[in-house]
Amino acid sequence: MERVRVLLITHDRILAHAYRVRLTRAGFDVEHCRTAPEGLVKSEAWPPSIILLDLTLPGVHGLEALKLFRDMPSLVQVRVVLLIERTLSPELLDECLLWSGGTYLHKDVCSLQELVAHLRLIAHLAPSPATTPTPSA
Repeated sequence: MERVRVLLITHDRILAHAYRVRLTRAGFDVEHCRTAPEGLVKSEAWPPSIILLDLTLPGVHGLEALKLFRDMPSLVQVRVVLLIERTLSPELLDECLLWSGGTYLHKDVCSLQELVAHLRLIAHLAPSPATTPTPSA
């Protein structure tokens, strides 16, 4: 069985730790980057199946980061799940959804169980080249 690779891009260390621990326990391979430029570099060396992208990043806004990811040929088909706050304006959310493919989670209210369930659903739709084999027991 193949493990789904999740690239988590957020500056929030507490959120990143919680997401990483829970997703790893659920069977995902997870890498974390704190900034969009780090995420771009990591995605070239470690092709993800899914990108979890926080819109509130230092330096580069999440929407700009999303556009940079979409400009990379190797990431055009990769599913992006936006991590947003409930205070995000509807206009900005609409623009982000057009670039991301239409999926997001409210990071301020989403439970870890909801996160896992959402990513399991997305994983069935994700392209298969960015997966890794499960270690043999």
